[in-house]
Amino acid sequence: MQIRVLGSNVEVGEALTQYIQEHLDKTVKKFFEKAVNSEVHFKKEGQLFKVVLIINEGVKRGLVIKSDGDAGDAYGAFNEALKKAESQLRRYRNRIKDYRAQGGIKNIEPDFKALNATKYVLPPLPYNIFNEMETTEEEKPSENHKIISEKNTEIETLSVDEAIMKMDLANLPALVFINNKNQRLNVVYHRKDGFISLVDPQV
Repeated sequence: MQIRVLGSNVEVGEALTQYIQEHLDKTVKKFFEKAVNSEVHFKKEGQLFKVVLIINEGVKRGLVIKSDGDAGDAYGAFNEALKKAESQLRRYRNRIKDYRAQGGIKNIEPDFKALNATKYVLPPLPYNIFNEMETTEEEKPSENHKIISEKNTEIETLSVDEAIMKMDLANLPALVFINNKNQRLNVVYHRKDGFISLVDPQV
């Protein structure tokens, strides 16, 4: 597995890089043998070190594991992110095996359906939408939101369980997918109370 260690406002030395390579490789091999590459990106904000850890299979429909951590030092931040990733992989270990056995990832069935889409990144709203009545006209955003970036993506055909698994492993707040039972566009998302909601349009 290829491992890239990057830093923003952080000097990533040889000792830290070697520590990451040893511990990350050891952990990933226990649960995620097909991982092709991973990226560990450090950033320092004030006295706090933050890290984002991404592990993936390097294929278009492969699984992606994403976690983050922060601490007063780079080692502590990495250890926290790695612990979260290990917990995610341990939780979904058997489900990942079932996903592959049923045709996921590289053994895609000929009738596999997916939608090509574009993912846009927009800036956050400059005002609190819950206090809109208290917002002056000058503070309100324009109707044309500036697009920061865009990226081609694919909306996959998945079961509800597979969609939840992919959402959790990638540390996403929500996931759009095609429900393999009814072929409708569905959304799963995390609620603030800890539950997961499924939106299934009735058409």
